Amino acid sequence: MKSTYGVTSSQSESAEFVSIWLLLRRNMLPVAILVLVAVFLTSLYMSSVPDRYRTDAQMVLALSETRFSDSTGNLETFELSRSSVETELAKLRSRDFAEQIAETLGLFEDDSFVSGIDPQTNLPVSEELRRQAVTDKVLASYSVTREGESLALTVEGRSTNPDLAAAFANTVISVYINNEFNNRINRLQKSIGDLRRRVGLLGEEFTQAEAKLAEFIRNDNLDDEQQLNRLRNTVERARTILEAGLEQQVPPDEEKAMREELADAEQRLQSRTRLELSLLAKERETELLRSRYQSAVDELNLLETRIGQEDPGTTQVSVARVPLKAYAPSRLLAVLLAGAMSVIIGFVLALVREGLDRTVKTEKQIFKATGLQNLGYFVKQKVKPTKNQATVAEPIENPNSPLAEAARGILTNCIKFQDAKVLLITSALPNEGKSFLSSVLATTAAADGMDTLMIDLDTYRRGASKLLVPDSVKFQQTDLYSDNLVVQPVPMAQKATGTLDLMTVASPTRELTSAAEAKLKRVKETLSKQYDLIVIDTPPALVMDEVFRNDALVDAVLLVSRWGKTPQDALQTASRRLAQSGFHVVGTVLNDVDPKKFRWIGYEGYYGHYDYYK
Repeated sequence: MKSTYGVTSSQSESAEFVSIWLLLRRNMLPVAILVLVAVFLTSLYMSSVPDRYRTDAQMVLALSETRFSDSTGNLETFELSRSSVETELAKLRSRDFAEQIAETLGLFEDDSFVSGIDPQTNLPVSEELRRQAVTDKVLASYSVTREGESLALTVEGRSTNPDLAAAFANTVISVYINNEFNNRINRLQKSIGDLRRRVGLLGEEFTQAEAKLAEFIRNDNLDDEQQLNRLRNTVERARTILEAGLEQQVPPDEEKAMREELADAEQRLQSRTRLELSLLAKERETELLRSRYQSAVDELNLLETRIGQEDPGTTQVSVARVPLKAYAPSRLLAVLLAGAMSVIIGFVLALVREGLDRTVKTEKQIFKATGLQNLGYFVKQKVKPTKNQATVAEPIENPNSPLAEAARGILTNCIKFQDAKVLLITSALPNEGKSFLSSVLATTAAADGMDTLMIDLDTYRRGASKLLVPDSVKFQQTDLYSDNLVVQPVPMAQKATGTLDLMTVASPTRELTSAAEAKLKRVKETLSKQYDLIVIDTPPALVMDEVFRNDALVDAVLLVSRWGKTPQDALQTASRRLAQSGFHVVGTVLNDVDPKKFRWIGYEGYYGHYDYYK
């Protein structure tokens, strides 16, 4: 699949990969230093970290427990619910329980576990603070986990001492089991006490009920079981007599007496019946009390029997063993992670560094800032500035040197493809190597057989004159507007097939009149007839306006930038000002390129060269 510009997606991905690789390669040294420092510091720190050991033990909680219920007054079985298990887990993780562990293991008196001296003040800490510190460390030395809804709990002990790690796990379980057993015994004893009080109350209530029942029977003579039958017989006899008297039509007085006797008998029967019913109710109430009392006695006997047979309920199913191998720290893993993280951080820092770096380093940056093509590269020179005269002569001594090849490529592009005979060399800012580049271009042209003129318009520093004439006192100065221009031959080696002359301008151009411009045009015509190539060195475009006052002399402009030094904004401003002033800026030259960092043969800004002269 091709993009709009005819580049396939695979080529784009390859270019991105190459960009990332080149980014890392440019920053390889700082990233490597960062990785080494991180690995060293991590190794140093990890060597001071003691080994940590861990081991675990398991216990199973009791499923249920029988205890006396205050609400029902009976023995009830309580099943462990999810909330109950969570409550037990909370107990195991509480500070009070951790203090019990510390007490059992004697850690409050062990200075090797937690020192009693404050390391900052070197003074003894208070007992309360020390106990808190011990408790905190104990809480951090064990953990309790549960798998799903199971009643099995796993206790993991951790410590720098393998024996103490196993002791933590086993002690947590043993202390918990002892606590649970004591709690069961205490609850059982409390239930027995409550039942005894209940038996006493029920027994007293039952005794009082029996006494009241006996008194009720005695007072109402309810112990005579035949009395009710006799009363029934008396009622039947009185009713029979009344019926016989009514048949015989006895006198009214006798009938009345018979009726009164029947009513009296019935009343005594009803009263006896009500007493019998009350007796039955009291007997049932007494029987109920007796049953409740007997049940309480039976439950009391059951609890008193169990108090010597009670078991802890919770059981330990596995014992923690002393670990033989430390689980932490993983020193190799820590070092590898530190190395990996430092590489990532180094890459991020490299991206940030590249993003913040606004200097010119590649053709892409130059084109993006100025819209100009870069015509060549000058390699960073190893010689000192005081020895640059020998470097300028290198194109003559070594015509196949990288410097000569770079200069020759620039000249070819300017003369052959741009038809520029008068080249003005300038830069955006000082110290970017424009005088050096001007001198090398002029020397190379002379070495290749061209009659070349070097015009030094940098009247403040005269860099080109100093490079071409070994003794700076000997070069002669001239007025650019005079009728007799002073041109000085530059000594050349015998290998040079052309000539090189130097014109050092005495003072900067001040005039801006049409006559001055016409004079400069005449100077250009005169010199162009005498020389094959004219190279003009001027002050920096953003510092002095000398370059803009001599536009009549120029065919084309080369804008010099220094690798890793020239800000992109400065280069952009200089190219824009030159273009706005009517100059034909043919391109840029990237100077002082570091071949160690850009040792790639390629295209689109990657620097490379072949050493043909070897």
